Amino acid sequence: MTKQPIFPSVGLSFPDRLIEWCLIQMVDLRLSKLLDAALDPLAWIWLGVLWWGIRCWRSGSKSRAVTAWSLFALIWCLGATPLSATLLAQLEKPYAIGDWEGLPKADAIVCLGGGLHPQPLETLSFSASDASDRYLTALDLYHRGHASHLVFGGGTFRIQGEAISEGEVLKAWVERWGLGNGEVHLLGRMTTTRDECVEVKALMEEQGWQRILLVTSAWHMQRSLALFEKAGIEAIPVGCDLKGMTSSLGAHPWRIFPSSGRFSDIHVYLHEKVGQVYYRMRGWI
Repeated sequence: MTKQPIFPSVGLSFPDRLIEWCLIQMVDLRLSKLLDAALDPLAWIWLGVLWWGIRCWRSGSKSRAVTAWSLFALIWCLGATPLSATLLAQLEKPYAIGDWEGLPKADAIVCLGGGLHPQPLETLSFSASDASDRYLTALDLYHRGHASHLVFGGGTFRIQGEAISEGEVLKAWVERWGLGNGEVHLLGRMTTTRDECVEVKALMEEQGWQRILLVTSAWHMQRSLALFEKAGIEAIPVGCDLKGMTSSLGAHPWRIFPSSGRFSDIHVYLHEKVGQVYYRMRGWI
Protein backbone atom coordinates (compact mmCIF):
# COMPACT_ATOMS: atom_id res chain seq x y z
CA MET A 1 0.00 0.00 0.00
CA THR A 2 1.46 3.36 -1.05
CA LYS A 3 2.09 5.80 1.78
CA GLN A 4 0.18 9.03 1.25
CA PRO A 5 2.02 12.31 1.87
CA ILE A 6 0.84 14.54 4.69
CA PHE A 7 0.19 17.36 2.25
CA PRO A 8 -0.95 16.38 -1.29
CA SER A 9 1.30 18.03 -3.82
CA VAL A 10 -0.47 17.11 -7.07
CA GLY A 11 -0.92 20.13 -9.24
CA LEU A 12 1.14 22.44 -7.03
CA SER A 13 3.63 24.92 -8.43
CA PHE A 14 7.30 24.78 -7.42
CA PRO A 15 6.98 27.49 -4.67
CA ASP A 16 3.98 25.64 -3.23
CA ARG A 17 5.86 22.33 -3.31
CA LEU A 18 8.77 24.01 -1.48
CA ILE A 19 6.39 25.34 1.20
CA GLU A 20 4.86 21.87 1.51
CA TRP A 21 8.29 20.27 2.00
CA CYS A 22 9.25 22.84 4.67
CA LEU A 23 6.00 22.20 6.57
CA ILE A 24 6.60 18.44 6.52
CA GLN A 25 10.13 18.89 7.86
CA MET A 26 8.90 21.20 10.61
CA VAL A 27 6.21 18.73 11.70
CA ASP A 28 8.66 15.79 11.68
CA LEU A 29 11.24 17.79 13.67
CA ARG A 30 8.68 18.93 16.23
CA LEU A 31 7.33 15.41 16.72
CA SER A 32 10.88 14.06 17.05
CA LYS A 33 11.75 16.57 19.78
CA LEU A 34 8.46 15.97 21.58
CA LEU A 35 9.05 12.20 21.56
CA ASP A 36 12.58 12.68 22.86
CA ALA A 37 11.28 14.84 25.73
CA ALA A 38 8.62 12.24 26.55
CA LEU A 39 11.31 9.55 26.91
CA ASP A 40 12.88 11.40 29.86
CA PRO A 41 12.29 9.21 32.98
CA LEU A 42 11.11 12.31 34.85
CA ALA A 43 8.33 12.74 32.28
CA TRP A 44 7.11 9.21 33.03
CA ILE A 45 7.15 9.92 36.77
CA TRP A 46 5.25 13.17 36.11
CA LEU A 47 2.57 11.39 34.10
CA GLY A 48 2.44 8.68 36.76
CA VAL A 49 1.68 11.30 39.41
CA LEU A 50 -1.12 12.64 37.19
CA TRP A 51 -2.56 9.15 36.79
CA TRP A 52 -2.32 8.59 40.57
CA GLY A 53 -4.26 11.81 41.18
CA ILE A 54 -7.00 10.74 38.79
CA ARG A 55 -7.27 7.33 40.45
CA CYS A 56 -7.51 8.94 43.90
CA TRP A 57 -10.20 11.34 42.73
CA ARG A 58 -12.29 8.56 41.20
CA SER A 59 -11.98 6.46 44.35
CA GLY A 60 -13.29 9.35 46.45
CA SER A 61 -10.00 10.30 48.10
CA LYS A 62 -10.12 13.98 47.21
CA SER A 63 -7.34 15.08 49.59
CA ARG A 64 -4.88 12.57 48.08
CA ALA A 65 -5.89 13.69 44.60
CA VAL A 66 -5.16 17.33 45.47
CA THR A 67 -1.77 16.29 46.91
CA ALA A 68 -0.93 14.36 43.74
CA TRP A 69 -1.96 17.19 41.46
CA SER A 70 -0.01 19.70 43.55
CA LEU A 71 3.08 17.51 43.13
CA PHE A 72 2.27 17.23 39.42
CA ALA A 73 2.21 21.04 39.13
CA LEU A 74 5.41 21.44 41.18
CA ILE A 75 7.34 19.00 38.99
CA TRP A 76 6.18 20.86 35.89
CA CYS A 77 7.14 24.28 37.31
CA LEU A 78 10.63 23.10 38.24
CA GLY A 79 11.29 21.00 35.16
CA ALA A 80 9.39 22.58 32.28
CA THR A 81 9.66 26.34 32.83
CA PRO A 82 12.60 28.80 32.61
CA LEU A 83 12.82 28.84 36.43
CA SER A 84 16.02 26.77 36.72
CA ALA A 85 17.81 28.83 34.07
CA THR A 86 16.67 32.08 35.69
CA LEU A 87 17.99 31.04 39.11
CA LEU A 88 21.37 29.95 37.75
CA ALA A 89 21.65 33.05 35.60
CA GLN A 90 21.29 35.20 38.72
CA LEU A 91 24.45 33.58 40.09
CA GLU A 92 26.28 33.80 36.76
CA LYS A 93 25.62 37.30 35.39
CA PRO A 94 27.96 39.24 37.73
CA TYR A 95 30.89 37.07 36.60
CA ALA A 96 30.27 36.65 32.88
CA ILE A 97 33.11 38.25 30.91
CA GLY A 98 31.93 40.73 28.29
CA ASP A 99 35.35 41.83 27.05
CA TRP A 100 37.86 39.00 26.92
CA GLU A 101 40.46 41.14 25.18
CA GLY A 102 40.34 43.65 28.03
CA LEU A 103 40.90 41.04 30.73
CA PRO A 104 43.99 42.11 32.73
CA LYS A 105 47.06 39.95 33.14
CA ALA A 106 48.07 38.38 36.43
CA ASP A 107 50.89 36.38 37.98
CA ALA A 108 49.00 33.09 37.67
CA ILE A 109 45.80 31.52 36.40
CA VAL A 110 44.13 29.37 39.05
CA CYS A 111 41.64 26.84 37.72
CA LEU A 112 39.41 25.21 40.32
CA GLY A 113 38.65 21.52 39.87
CA GLY A 114 35.43 19.62 39.39
CA GLY A 115 35.22 19.35 35.62
CA LEU A 116 36.50 15.88 34.83
CA HIS A 117 36.85 12.30 35.94
CA PRO A 118 40.14 10.48 35.25
CA GLN A 119 39.47 7.56 32.93
CA PRO A 120 42.42 5.48 31.59
CA LEU A 121 40.29 4.05 28.76
CA GLU A 122 39.95 7.49 27.15
CA THR A 123 42.66 8.73 24.80
CA LEU A 124 43.12 11.86 26.95
CA SER A 125 43.02 9.77 30.14
CA PHE A 126 39.93 11.62 31.40
CA SER A 127 36.21 12.01 30.78
CA ALA A 128 35.02 15.62 30.75
CA SER A 129 31.85 16.88 32.44
CA ASP A 130 29.82 20.05 31.79
CA ALA A 131 32.15 22.01 34.09
CA SER A 132 35.17 21.16 31.90
CA ASP A 133 34.68 24.65 30.42
CA ARG A 134 36.83 25.70 33.39
CA TYR A 135 39.87 23.91 31.97
CA LEU A 136 39.30 25.09 28.42
CA THR A 137 38.95 28.70 29.62
CA ALA A 138 42.07 28.50 31.79
CA LEU A 139 44.08 26.90 29.00
CA ASP A 140 42.95 29.52 26.50
CA LEU A 141 43.99 32.35 28.84
CA TYR A 142 47.29 30.58 29.47
CA HIS A 143 47.86 30.15 25.74
CA ARG A 144 47.10 33.85 25.16
CA GLY A 145 49.75 34.82 27.69
CA HIS A 146 47.51 36.29 30.41
CA ALA A 147 49.84 34.69 32.96
CA SER A 148 53.06 32.70 32.89
CA HIS A 149 51.88 30.25 35.57
CA LEU A 150 48.91 27.89 35.44
CA VAL A 151 47.57 26.26 38.60
CA PHE A 152 45.26 23.22 38.61
CA GLY A 153 43.18 22.13 41.57
CA GLY A 154 40.71 19.27 41.64
CA GLY A 155 39.62 16.20 43.52
CA THR A 156 41.23 12.80 43.95
CA PHE A 157 40.29 9.56 42.22
CA ARG A 158 41.55 6.02 42.29
CA ILE A 159 42.54 4.29 39.07
CA GLN A 160 43.55 0.64 39.36
CA GLY A 161 44.20 1.15 43.04
CA GLU A 162 46.40 4.23 42.57
CA ALA A 163 45.30 7.66 43.83
CA ILE A 164 45.50 10.41 41.20
CA SER A 165 44.27 14.01 41.11
CA GLU A 166 42.52 15.92 38.35
CA GLY A 167 45.51 18.25 38.17
CA GLU A 168 47.94 15.43 37.44
CA VAL A 169 45.85 14.25 34.51
CA LEU A 170 45.49 17.79 33.16
CA LYS A 171 49.17 18.61 33.50
CA ALA A 172 50.07 15.54 31.44
CA TRP A 173 47.62 16.69 28.75
CA VAL A 174 49.01 20.25 28.70
CA GLU A 175 52.59 19.00 28.38
CA ARG A 176 51.69 16.44 25.72
CA TRP A 177 49.95 19.08 23.57
CA GLY A 178 52.53 21.79 24.27
CA LEU A 179 49.92 24.31 25.42
CA GLY A 180 51.56 27.51 26.66
CA ASN A 181 55.17 28.34 27.48
CA GLY A 182 54.96 28.87 31.23
CA GLU A 183 54.94 26.61 34.24
CA VAL A 184 52.10 24.35 35.42
CA HIS A 185 51.57 23.92 39.16
CA LEU A 186 49.43 21.37 40.99
CA LEU A 187 47.62 21.98 44.26
CA GLY A 188 47.66 18.30 45.12
CA ARG A 189 44.74 16.09 46.00
CA MET A 190 42.00 18.43 47.12
CA THR A 191 38.55 17.69 48.54
CA THR A 192 36.81 21.08 48.75
CA THR A 193 37.07 24.59 47.34
CA ARG A 194 38.37 25.74 50.72
CA ASP A 195 41.22 23.20 50.49
CA GLU A 196 42.14 24.69 47.13
CA CYS A 197 42.04 28.22 48.58
CA VAL A 198 44.40 27.30 51.43
CA GLU A 199 46.88 25.70 49.02
CA VAL A 200 46.70 28.64 46.59
CA LYS A 201 47.46 31.04 49.43
CA ALA A 202 50.54 29.03 50.41
CA LEU A 203 51.68 28.76 46.78
CA MET A 204 51.31 32.52 46.25
CA GLU A 205 53.45 33.26 49.30
CA GLU A 206 56.05 30.76 48.13
CA GLN A 207 56.18 32.15 44.57
CA GLY A 208 55.76 35.81 45.50
CA TRP A 209 52.62 36.25 43.40
CA GLN A 210 50.43 39.30 43.99
CA ARG A 211 47.39 38.69 41.80
CA ILE A 212 45.65 35.73 40.16
CA LEU A 213 42.95 35.08 37.59
CA LEU A 214 40.43 32.82 39.30
CA VAL A 215 38.71 30.53 36.80
CA THR A 216 35.65 28.49 37.70
CA SER A 217 32.03 28.04 36.67
CA ALA A 218 30.20 31.37 36.90
CA TRP A 219 27.51 29.84 39.14
CA HIS A 220 30.30 28.71 41.52
CA MET A 221 32.15 32.04 41.50
CA GLN A 222 30.23 33.95 44.18
CA ARG A 223 31.21 31.51 46.91
CA SER A 224 34.71 30.91 45.53
CA LEU A 225 35.57 34.60 45.17
CA ALA A 226 34.30 35.40 48.67
CA LEU A 227 36.44 32.57 50.02
CA PHE A 228 39.62 33.76 48.28
CA GLU A 229 39.05 37.39 49.21
CA LYS A 230 38.50 36.44 52.87
CA ALA A 231 41.89 34.71 52.73
CA GLY A 232 43.49 37.96 51.56
CA ILE A 233 44.02 36.88 47.95
CA GLU A 234 43.66 39.44 45.15
CA ALA A 235 41.65 37.46 42.63
CA ILE A 236 40.15 38.60 39.33
CA PRO A 237 37.01 36.48 38.70
CA VAL A 238 36.77 34.76 35.33
CA GLY A 239 33.40 33.04 35.08
CA CYS A 240 32.66 30.36 32.49
CA ASP A 241 30.37 27.34 32.05
CA LEU A 242 27.31 29.59 31.81
CA LYS A 243 24.62 26.93 32.22
CA GLY A 244 21.76 29.24 33.16
CA MET A 245 22.54 32.05 30.74
CA THR A 246 23.03 29.57 27.90
CA SER A 247 19.70 27.85 28.63
CA SER A 248 17.99 31.25 28.64
CA LEU A 249 19.04 31.68 25.00
CA GLY A 250 17.26 28.48 23.96
CA ALA A 251 14.43 28.59 21.45
CA HIS A 252 12.04 26.72 23.75
CA PRO A 253 12.31 27.90 27.38
CA TRP A 254 8.85 26.44 28.08
CA ARG A 255 8.30 22.72 27.60
CA ILE A 256 5.38 20.32 27.65
CA PHE A 257 7.22 17.59 29.53
CA PRO A 258 9.49 18.32 32.52
CA SER A 259 13.20 17.69 32.00
CA SER A 260 15.55 15.95 34.41
CA GLY A 261 18.27 18.29 33.13
CA ARG A 262 16.42 21.29 34.57
CA PHE A 263 16.11 19.48 37.89
CA SER A 264 19.89 19.05 37.74
CA ASP A 265 20.24 22.82 37.34
CA ILE A 266 18.01 23.34 40.38
CA HIS A 267 20.33 21.01 42.30
CA VAL A 268 23.36 23.07 41.26
CA TYR A 269 21.65 26.28 42.44
CA LEU A 270 20.65 24.80 45.80
CA HIS A 271 24.13 23.31 46.26
CA GLU A 272 25.68 26.75 45.88
CA LYS A 273 23.18 28.49 48.14
CA VAL A 274 23.53 25.90 50.90
CA GLY A 275 27.31 25.96 50.42
CA GLN A 276 27.34 29.73 50.95
CA VAL A 277 25.37 29.38 54.18
CA TYR A 278 27.71 26.66 55.44
CA TYR A 279 30.88 28.61 54.55
CA ARG A 280 29.44 31.69 56.25
CA MET A 281 28.66 29.69 59.40
CA ARG A 282 32.25 28.41 59.47
CA GLY A 283 33.60 31.93 59.05
CA TRP A 284 35.28 31.15 55.76
CA ILE A 285 33.48 33.87 53.81
